[in-house]
Amino acid sequence: MRRTRSIRGVSLLAVGALVLAACSSGASPSPSSATPTSPPESDAPSAEPTPTELPGTKEFTIGFTSAGLSSSAFLAAIDALNNSGYTITVQVLDSSELVTEGVSSGGFAFGSGANNSSMAAVEKGANLKVVVARVNNEWTLYARTDITDCAGLGGQRLAIHSQGAVSTAMVRNYVDTVCPGTEPNYVVIEGSNNRVAAMLADQIDASPLELSDSITIEGEASDRYHLISSFAADLPDLQTTSVYVNGDFAAENPGTVLAVVRAVLEQHRLIDGDPDYLKSIAEEFVGDAINPDTIDEAAAKYVELGMFPTDGGLTEENLSYTADFFGPDGTASTETVLELDQFADLSFLEMALDELGG
Repeated sequence: MRRTRSIRGVSLLAVGALVLAACSSGASPSPSSATPTSPPESDAPSAEPTPTELPGTKEFTIGFTSAGLSSSAFLAAIDALNNSGYTITVQVLDSSELVTEGVSSGGFAFGSGANNSSMAAVEKGANLKVVVARVNNEWTLYARTDITDCAGLGGQRLAIHSQGAVSTAMVRNYVDTVCPGTEPNYVVIEGSNNRVAAMLADQIDASPLELSDSITIEGEASDRYHLISSFAADLPDLQTTSVYVNGDFAAENPGTVLAVVRAVLEQHRLIDGDPDYLKSIAEEFVGDAINPDTIDEAAAKYVELGMFPTDGGLTEENLSYTADFFGPDGTASTETVLELDQFADLSFLEMALDELGG
């Protein structure tokens, strides 16, 4: 079990079977018990509330998987909300699938994790909606230097985060597309940074890595490992990781959803063009999951590549592409190609962009 630590206004808890059981039983923050924000009294004729007047609770829980540099903006957004009067608890689970289950059951109001996991849950009946991108596609695939191509992965120890992780879906798609019939020896090691440690210790032969961790490998072990595929370059329109919300919670608390989306956008805009700011929040919120020797280079690369989209990242076009990619003719994460309104609600992002501009 991971250790418990406090991140300023964010209460970050390690959880295990007991929390999962609570999620499965439907234990959750009760939106109906919170006092909604009411619009000011007015003698004017009644009208639809403006976005800032939408009702919503200020106390809820967010499910999270292992945090890395790409999580820092969302954690900073949560912290900013807590500093403005919210009480948000972040609970860390070991896989995207468990986070998705927690949001599906109502145990968590929001989740942060792999889109293929949330889309698979939606196909099975879960009421989930992605609302804003947490980070653009940042994934790469590294392997030992003697593995020169896709077919060379056959029989090799290829470490993945989990069976349902989005990076796993991209790896399987790469193998099935480029070298069909190849069968790597898949082993599960949770957390990109933990897979880096395993690579440096020569315990595995290949692994998908987040951008920040690929920089560590390039800096410390480029003589032993090399890039064999950049999913970030090959699949730029694929939306891999989003913030998503329980649909029932969103219906009862639209103001809360808008506030979360707006806070994420504000952090993405603070990061834009400012790697020093990204470094500062990464050190504050995920310091134990980043390499202090490469954080400057990593922060600069994330900013250079625009990995934190200032417009929220999600569009009808790239979400349709994502639905196709995770559909039966792609990674087969879902048995059908989901329609946009089944798994996404872009109205909150549109309202936040109208308020913030851009």
